[in-house]
Amino acid sequence: MAAAVLPGSCIKNDIPYPYREGFISEIQVEDMQGEPVINRQERTVDITVGEEALLNELRITRLLTGNNATLTPQSKNFQDAGNFPKEAFQSAEALPEGANTVVDATTPFQILLTTYQEYLWTLRVTQNIERYIEAEKQMGQARMDLSTHSAIVYVEPGTDLRQINITRMKLEGANTTITPDPATVHDFTRPRRFVVTRGQKEISQWTVDVQYSEVVAQTGSVAVRARRATLQGGMKGGTTPGVQYRPQGSSTWITLPAAAVSITSAVSFSAKVTGLTDGTTYEWRVVVDGESSDVATFTTEKIQAIPNLNFDTWTQEGANWYANPVADNYSDPQAYWASGNEGVTSRLAGGKDATTSPVDGSDAYKGRAAKMVSLTEVPLVGAAAGNLFIGTYKTNVSSPKDSPQFGRPFTGARPDGLRGYYKYTGMPITSGTKPGTLSKDECHIYMRLWDAQGNVLAYGEFVGTESVSQYKPFELRLTYTRDNVAPAKLTIVATSSHYGGDFEGAKVVGQVGAGSTLWVDEFEVIYD
Repeated sequence: MAAAVLPGSCIKNDIPYPYREGFISEIQVEDMQGEPVINRQERTVDITVGEEALLNELRITRLLTGNNATLTPQSKNFQDAGNFPKEAFQSAEALPEGANTVVDATTPFQILLTTYQEYLWTLRVTQNIERYIEAEKQMGQARMDLSTHSAIVYVEPGTDLRQINITRMKLEGANTTITPDPATVHDFTRPRRFVVTRGQKEISQWTVDVQYSEVVAQTGSVAVRARRATLQGGMKGGTTPGVQYRPQGSSTWITLPAAAVSITSAVSFSAKVTGLTDGTTYEWRVVVDGESSDVATFTTEKIQAIPNLNFDTWTQEGANWYANPVADNYSDPQAYWASGNEGVTSRLAGGKDATTSPVDGSDAYKGRAAKMVSLTEVPLVGAAAGNLFIGTYKTNVSSPKDSPQFGRPFTGARPDGLRGYYKYTGMPITSGTKPGTLSKDECHIYMRLWDAQGNVLAYGEFVGTESVSQYKPFELRLTYTRDNVAPAKLTIVATSSHYGGDFEGAKVVGQVGAGSTLWVDEFEVIYD
């Protein structure tokens, strides 16, 4: 009998897995200050918390990921890694019973995000703490080195180092205990060590030294913007500091009025200088009892001009208008502003008139102005709000919401807001369901800045809910998520229908009133 030979039935699976990036999109922790800095390229998250936070027992209260990535703790920092959630969570209340998101954030920690691939993310937490040491007969602020946990307190020459009286000391924020009690330690003929605890847990050990100094005044840190600066410094205890500044190269010192200088402690002050020139280097010094500190310098941020804020420059090509010196919304270097005109004037959209165009004469506040009109019954998308924005526009038929891309590179001085003139006719709602609370349309003007990692850095908006027949001034102020972070991209957006950009699939679902019309003119970026 012949044996039957069956062919092998094993099929090799050489179909590659799809690429699905695992990334952290949102995160919140207890006592978080500002917004986290999420860098998808470096796969890092930087978080700032206030001094009330328990850094060694910090609870993550929200963690969202892209592409449904699963979570696996990779560090010993986690209090209970086995019960850390495997999936993203919206809030602490949404976690299952027994879940534990507490982490020791005194050192960086890592989470592995897994889709079809693996992505290791590193999270770093910085605690924002006001640290100080103050003593009788002190000369200026104490020098504190966080990396070595050491501090030097300067006192008047001849002070008895065996009889130093510490009046205030804060080393690691609120809800901490310093041992020994600084008020009981007087002999500083040698450096003394102080242990800081929170509850039963030791946080750090600080070494404090007291030395002589003849310096009665000192300059400190400076926070600058385009036209103002905040100066921090120190002085001999019990004295009143004077603050002087001048443009570098000038021989004349300008003395700040006393009202501009705030005494923040017995040995420190803060001073506000306004009316400065952008992109300029200044010198400054502190004067106490006729003696001057060393001269320090700072340079104000340079204002970057934004083209066509007066909306006087327009180019027409066919049915389309462009608020640029070229007929382009997209790739030309001079195409700074964009609108959705190309979408509504296309044959696919029924060849309608441009929703954004220039006007002059009585329809403008000065010179030319921009006019935006909202349309409904538009093929493909249903509705189209008149709009004008800094960014690019290229019609994306398969995903209309992705046709506009907001923002252009911007590395200039951080602005404080935007002002300009507008008038508006809001019509009854004729299309859309979201937010569902409007019976009459409203206009929307906003300004947004991003940092180099694409995180929102600042935002401010103006919403017009009433019809205005004559030009009226408006002003919006920016709220920043973080200080001392440079912008990388900026947009300004104006639209005749606040929710005209809300899509579900290819359809506009935001509420729109057909015929709602917004006019804007003479925008000005504010630098206080």
